[in-house]
Amino acid sequence: MTEKELKIINSAINLFAQTGYDGTSTSIIAKEAGVSEGLIFKHFKNKNGLLEKLIEISKEKLKDMINPLQELSHPKVILKYILSIPLNIGQQEKKLFTVIYGVRWQINDKRMDLLKLFEPKILESFKALNHNDPISETRTFLMILEGTLLYVLQNDSQDSLLILDNLLEKFNL
Repeated sequence: MTEKELKIINSAINLFAQTGYDGTSTSIIAKEAGVSEGLIFKHFKNKNGLLEKLIEISKEKLKDMINPLQELSHPKVILKYILSIPLNIGQQEKKLFTVIYGVRWQINDKRMDLLKLFEPKILESFKALNHNDPISETRTFLMILEGTLLYVLQNDSQDSLLILDNLLEKFNL
């Protein structure tokens, strides 16, 4: 990715997070990035193409967060790691995920249900822990994980360790 593409992407993330996807034009993104609007069209075709790139980046970031799970084998350690992810994301990731969640509900795009990437590992963990209904337990866990992520996105979470301890206790991890 070129430096100018990165400036466009970062400007889009910041502006979409501040004013929403619909409230941000490519001309405003170009101005913020210090590039011509034509350059946005050259690299991304249009605003929707830019959003597609943000979805791709989001999935890659989550895959990077999932990769360490390959090294973990104990189901409780896996679940503990997954629960800690929302509480350990950086500021730029917060902005990116704020954009993805905001747009997800506007356009109802299932590709933006990014936490589904964790579902196989969660289900496998609950099966290994011999839960009576690992599918329902997985769905509940995903709901709590999403709620935790949304809380972190909307709040400056000073109490993240307390929240994590509380969640770990609830799941007996």
